[in-house]
Amino acid sequence: MPRRSKARLDQADISTIVGMIETWNGALTWEALVERVELAVGRPFTRQALDGHASIKLAFQARKDRLRNIRASLRAGRAPDGDVPAEMTVLLKRAEALQGRVDTLEALIRAYEAKFVTWLHNARGRGISEEGLNAPLPPIDRGADVVRKVGRR
Repeated sequence: MPRRSKARLDQADISTIVGMIETWNGALTWEALVERVELAVGRPFTRQALDGHASIKLAFQARKDRLRNIRASLRAGRAPDGDVPAEMTVLLKRAEALQGRVDTLEALIRAYEAKFVTWLHNARGRGISEEGLNAPLPPIDRGADVVRKVGRR
C-alpha cells in the first residue's frame, strides 16, 4: 500500500484558521479548534500541527487573552448583550473581531521585533554594517534562468 504524506496547511488555510480564531465565541480550547478546523478545511490536523504555525499560535493566545478580559469585564458589571440594541450588538461583535485582529498583529509585531534584535546582534557579531544590511538585492537575470532550463533538456 502506498504511503500517504501528511496533509500540510497552506497560507490560505492558515488565514482561514486565524480568522476563525479572531472571531471565536465561547470557550476557546485546542480540542474545539481542531474540530472546527477539520470542518472548515476538510482535513484533520492535530493540536501540535496547528500550534506549530506561529500566526495560528499567536492568534490563539491573543484571543484567549481577549476572552479572559471579556469575562473579567462581565464579572465587573458590564451590561450583557441582551441589554444592548441589536445594531449595537452587531457593532460590538465587529469591534471585538477587529480588536482580536489588532491583538494578533501586535503579538506578531513583538515576535518580529524580537527576531530583529537577534538578527541585529548576530550581524554586529559578524562585522556586518548597517549599510551592508540595507544594501539592495542584486538584480535577477531572467535570461540566464531560461538558458539553464533549456540547456538541461
